[in-house]
Amino acid sequence: MEQTSERITFERSIWINAPRERVWQAVTEPEQIQQWFLPAVLGATMTRDDQNHLSVSFGPMTAKFAVLENIDPPHKVTTRALPDRLLATTYALEDDNGGTRLTVKMSGFEALPEDMQRDRLNLTGTGWEQALANLKAFVAGEEKPYPFTGVAALFGFFREPKEKLAVERSIWIKASRERVWQAITDPDQIEQWFSPGTKWRGTGLKVGGQISVYNAELDKDMYIQVIEHLDPPHQLITRSVPEEEGEVPHVSIWTLVEENGGTRLLITNTGYELETPGTREQGMEQNAFGFGMMLENLKAVIEGTELPVPGGF
Repeated sequence: MEQTSERITFERSIWINAPRERVWQAVTEPEQIQQWFLPAVLGATMTRDDQNHLSVSFGPMTAKFAVLENIDPPHKVTTRALPDRLLATTYALEDDNGGTRLTVKMSGFEALPEDMQRDRLNLTGTGWEQALANLKAFVAGEEKPYPFTGVAALFGFFREPKEKLAVERSIWIKASRERVWQAITDPDQIEQWFSPGTKWRGTGLKVGGQISVYNAELDKDMYIQVIEHLDPPHQLITRSVPEEEGEVPHVSIWTLVEENGGTRLLITNTGYELETPGTREQGMEQNAFGFGMMLENLKAVIEGTELPVPGGF
């Protein structure tokens, strides 16, 4: 890791026994990226559109997770994580001893609070060491040594605060904190961005209050979130109520910060440390994408634009 008064970055590199053109394909073509970049257990596919957005699809749902910038084949390309665009990853390819030296450099961590910088850097660094080993194996036609390494850890969407594991996503919204607070706490407004056409209801905005979806067919509340902390319009903390045997509760921390005339909304979701290996990695990867899509829907509702995921979640 390199730290200056203005920037915090880290680098990882690996030598690959292949020409630059071959490695370039592996890091820029979506059908190849998904082979070493996505855990196979997700059953997901990756695409790239004509605006150079990279997306991951899970069945009918598609999430944009990065955009390619500064494309200079077969030498250098930068990807910027979506939707917040805070973290950038640059791939630099150089001829080296008959093969290719690939160096990955991530930057943008200084835009995060100090505790988040540390937690994300630790996991992201480990993730890239594993991902580059997966990439080298893929180019060589060998089996991936780390089958569960995926996009979320590499792009800084995971945290490991103390003894917990967390998925963390953020987005900037052109609105006041008060407006964003209403959108995440009013059941009628939650419906608009989370589940259009499916009613939410609440027992009151208070500690111990609940927000849930009422299922008339089963005559029961589902997706119950219990409010554990309220500090309007700064922070909301909720805990999920398990619905099935073996399911663990997750805590969601919604933090609202004034930024550039609008609001930075950060969601930190914890509880994965209580899950079993395999289930944990798959759930974290899926939720990292899901929260990103959810935040884009929320932004669209508040800013009055078309929902990117009109069917909700």
